[in-house]
Amino acid sequence: MVYYITKTNPNLAHLPFVQQIQILPLIILQTQFVENLQEKLQACDSLIFTSKNAVYALKENLESLKDSIALKQLWAQLPNFVIGQGSANALETLGLKADFIASRAYGDVFAQELIPLLRNKKPLFLRAKKIASNIPKILRENGIFLEEVIVYENILNLLKNPPKLQKDSIIIFSAPSHIKAFLRNFTWESSFCALCIGKSTSLAAKELLGDFCALKILQAPKPDSKSVLEFALSLEDKNRI
Repeated sequence: MVYYITKTNPNLAHLPFVQQIQILPLIILQTQFVENLQEKLQACDSLIFTSKNAVYALKENLESLKDSIALKQLWAQLPNFVIGQGSANALETLGLKADFIASRAYGDVFAQELIPLLRNKKPLFLRAKKIASNIPKILRENGIFLEEVIVYENILNLLKNPPKLQKDSIIIFSAPSHIKAFLRNFTWESSFCALCIGKSTSLAAKELLGDFCALKILQAPKPDSKSVLEFALSLEDKNRI
């Protein structure tokens, strides 16, 4: 069985294989409302997103302010630099567009690609409370005047009645916090395979899950959810042979 850990139950109805995926909603997404966000937004000239959740959290923040309409219009005029297609898609749902998408959805690669694009700019990084990448450090070390705002937090969801996971299951982790949430709800078994999205998640899996399962920690070849789910199902098919 393939288990997909996520913050909320995603809309997977458009995928032909949705019935073969079991959702584990182990993370609760909580928007953080920022007191001086209006001043921060008016002072910047570009925005950085490494998650679609930050896009939606910024929208919620702006809608809570008195000058919401004007601030949304200001956002529409600012260039958006995003780490992956998920963030770009989130912008599109709001009638906005990504001006730059990283060639690879990994924090350090994204940061290096941003350096020449953000020289002499004043970017604002909309982020989670905890991040695994070194984006702020890399940008500042290369002379980028970066401001950061925490607009959301990932909170552990303890399931009241956790399901019994099948033997030889493939567990998809897209962030180190997802691994920690899994271990608070379930016991890791040696038959499981951890399929990780991103290098930092893979490293966290090796640290948190232990050496006994090192051979069953894989990094997804592509970071987008559709490709990851397809890859997971292909692994499951091989296991059946």
